[in-house]
Amino acid sequence: MKKILIAAALFAAFGLEGAYANNAMTSQTQISVPAEDGFKAIEADQLPQAVKDAIAKNYEGQTIKAAYVKEEGEVKTYKVTLAAADDKTSDVLFNEQGEVLPGEEKAGN
Repeated sequence: MKKILIAAALFAAFGLEGAYANNAMTSQTQISVPAEDGFKAIEADQLPQAVKDAIAKNYEGQTIKAAYVKEEGEVKTYKVTLAAADDKTSDVLFNEQGEVLPGEEKAGN
């Protein structure tokens, strides 16, 4: 009985320590991006395939640095920050069909 109690205490101690370590690691790796103009940060793999295809076709050699979505009713607008080989970035707005919204491309760095 004594061994069972000791084993349970050790398990509880290490189990809780592991949970705290996991929470600490999670909080360190999450990046909080403030909402800008109603856009919410998303993962690049959450972009519609049409947007990914448009980027591959029209922005060859650039990589997706960040992606955002803004929902207004039934309409979704995607803002994608693209990074060129020279580390210059640009923000491009797309609709759900992968079409660049006119006059919305903004250069960064």
